[in-house]
Amino acid sequence: MYALRWCLQTLFESDYELFFTHNLFSETTLDAINDWTSKFLKQQLRSETIFDKKLQKKVEYELKNFHGILGRVGNRRSLDLYDVDNYQIMKTAYRCPTIYNQDFLVFARQDFNHCQALHQKEFQQLERWYKDCGLDRLNYGRNVLHVAHFIASTVIGDPQLVDARMSYAKHVVLVTRIDDFFDHHGSREESHKILELVKEWKEKPAVDYGSQEVEILFSAVYRTVNELAEKASVEQGRCVKHHLINLWVQILTSFVRELDTWCDDAAMTLDEYLSFAWVSIGCRICILTSIHFMGIRLSDDMILGEECTNLCIHVSTVNRLLNDLQSFQKEKEEKKLNAVSILNEARDKDEEMVVSEIGKLVEYNRRKLLRMVYQRGSVLPRRCKDLFSETCKIGYYLYSSGSGDEFTSPQQMTEDMRLMIHTPLKLPPS
Repeated sequence: MYALRWCLQTLFESDYELFFTHNLFSETTLDAINDWTSKFLKQQLRSETIFDKKLQKKVEYELKNFHGILGRVGNRRSLDLYDVDNYQIMKTAYRCPTIYNQDFLVFARQDFNHCQALHQKEFQQLERWYKDCGLDRLNYGRNVLHVAHFIASTVIGDPQLVDARMSYAKHVVLVTRIDDFFDHHGSREESHKILELVKEWKEKPAVDYGSQEVEILFSAVYRTVNELAEKASVEQGRCVKHHLINLWVQILTSFVRELDTWCDDAAMTLDEYLSFAWVSIGCRICILTSIHFMGIRLSDDMILGEECTNLCIHVSTVNRLLNDLQSFQKEKEEKKLNAVSILNEARDKDEEMVVSEIGKLVEYNRRKLLRMVYQRGSVLPRRCKDLFSETCKIGYYLYSSGSGDEFTSPQQMTEDMRLMIHTPLKLPPS
């Protein structure tokens, strides 16, 4: 049964287009299979009939957050399940004998350890960048360097795509640092000042920044974007600097609008909120900067076109609403903008009904995203579109794991980080 579940997940997440371009199965059929296997495996856990403890642990993990299973993390847990030594299989074979091959397992473990060593070197580079930008001198907010590195390593797993991974991680850090400044530590005037500086895009004497924090944040963005733009322009064979700067103007504009609405205590509809909140969650800027380093040349029309824009909207809406569902109680106390609170006031419904309604909106956007990602004959290459689907998984991983906000207070992530980044897999003696 677990094998059926695993096959379903592999097909549904990796070859989605087979079902919808060739009409092999309908979404309703896949949903029914998913529901049935979930109920069966939960019953098996309750009755304690999964005798292998490692398999039991893996089933528990995957049932907990089906849409938030990250590729690299899942690979590590699967390799842990397969002992390098001989394994006795009871009754139904979970492992196919033609696949369960000692040489394959050793190769897979060696490959994982090689990638892990690469990720460790990349983190050292990220630490140097963080200090060189002066971000270690900020004495407020969340230091998400480890989290950003972990997220980037799971979203972009190809060991050759170092620049794409580093770009993604750096933008997670920068967006988080600036978001914390806008939300808690900077004044309204200072927040507006950062937007003005980015629009002008010129370094200034220290006295013109108004505060050390503003100088550090702007200088970090300025330096990072200039360095990435130079590399990306070589990769793409055209100048992309204006596009990268414009991404920062847009996300900072959304931060400012959110701040001004909160400060002025202005009323807002859900549509008005989502018109800018999908940008402020940060998915778009992380993806559209990193996409330049995927080894594929992309024109302005491809990146600025309707398909790419809609992919950004769907993945960002999923992550924004998942974040809001996770944080609405906290943000309600702080009187901050949140989709749950906005819809609750507008519809005059109890929170349970509002949460259910927003959950349906999340699922709608997730399905729209997957259809676009796996659609054949589209403008964007599949390799680029995979960035969007992997980023969607990150949203579920961070905000739907059942252990709280994994981004701000990592719990499950701490264990996954240890397994993926720091603890190598054992190899058999040569």
